[in-house]
Amino acid sequence: MTIDRLLSRRELLGWLASLLLVSGLLVVTQFASDDPDSALYAAISARLAQTPPARWIAPEWWGNWDSEGLFHEHPAGVFLLPTALGAIGIPAAQAAYIVGITAGLACLLIIGTLVARVTSVTDGRLVLILLQFMPVAFIFRIRANHEYPMLFALVALLVGLDAVRTSWRHSWIVAIALTAALLVKGVFLVILLVGAGYWILINPTRQRGSSVRPILACVFGLVVMLGVAAAYDLQYERVTGERFWRAYWERQLGPLTLAAPTTGTGGATLAHHLLFYAARVLWHPAPWSLAILATCWTRRGRVLSWWQSATEPARRGILFALAFAVTAVVALSPASRFAERYVFSANYAIATLGAVVSLHAWPRWRAWLERLDARVPGLPVLTWLALMLLRLTIGPLLPRISG
Repeated sequence: MTIDRLLSRRELLGWLASLLLVSGLLVVTQFASDDPDSALYAAISARLAQTPPARWIAPEWWGNWDSEGLFHEHPAGVFLLPTALGAIGIPAAQAAYIVGITAGLACLLIIGTLVARVTSVTDGRLVLILLQFMPVAFIFRIRANHEYPMLFALVALLVGLDAVRTSWRHSWIVAIALTAALLVKGVFLVILLVGAGYWILINPTRQRGSSVRPILACVFGLVVMLGVAAAYDLQYERVTGERFWRAYWERQLGPLTLAAPTTGTGGATLAHHLLFYAARVLWHPAPWSLAILATCWTRRGRVLSWWQSATEPARRGILFALAFAVTAVVALSPASRFAERYVFSANYAIATLGAVVSLHAWPRWRAWLERLDARVPGLPVLTWLALMLLRLTIGPLLPRISG
């Protein structure tokens, strides 16, 4: 299954043209986000583009957030593409947002392709439309932070794990995805490993071939990733005189504590974090998360028979999405550091499941959407372009949708 079965060549060209148009508007309007993280990363990218390429591995705070010195919050991965674009003449501050919307669009297309492999091409195509309408999509419509690059690394990893079952040469997709995730957001690579484990175990696309191959591909990818990490550390030391990973782990894990449910305070903290993440996983993918609950409610008492009547691919897809999202929430909840963006990938897993569920639970809704898609040429592309233009024009006037 390739994306050309999901979208026509004309639609793909239309999406490319739309991406170029929106990118041009970001530059012309000198777009700047009011999101603090995005503004920070765009500002650092802009300053980094003024330095020699050898310095790109070692961004600094440069007075942002009233901070100085080397930037140890995360590796430099999120800055590299915007900085490179800035070095060739594109304003690096806007280049950070261009990279962000490109990563988001790539995630959307890959998710649609994966849905088409699990269920049907029609489902995959309609999901391209539905995933653009939920709070998390509006919140992150134009951002310059880590979330879409990390989601892209995750979905690219899943594609690679499928492909490696038939050919070892696709092991490089797995290695590149894991390495990219490490260089973008370091310790949060663990979310990708959770997704990879469930994808190999459940095999939602029913890809033929031994599960040993994707496991070995992950091992190969981790070896490559560690080699790149070591090289990164050596180059960082050449540039700054100090190692990166030691300072990074001290920054990320030094102040981190884990809540233990065996104590009163720890149990209350763990419960608070679980509720915090559960609320985000319910709200941010709405209304598609609510479609899952509504379907379970309308089929109460018949859930087992409904499950048994579902196709095998449907059952596998449901298992993967739920297992991944629940594990992500449970794994993140004990940590003292928590934020709604940490469950970004889990939000998309639930949203994708809910969107597909809505299409199958309500046939009239699906039929209406199919008719609309048939009558409006390039509906997924036009939807994306319209929502981007709305974000650029009236977005600043609207209240921020948040948790």
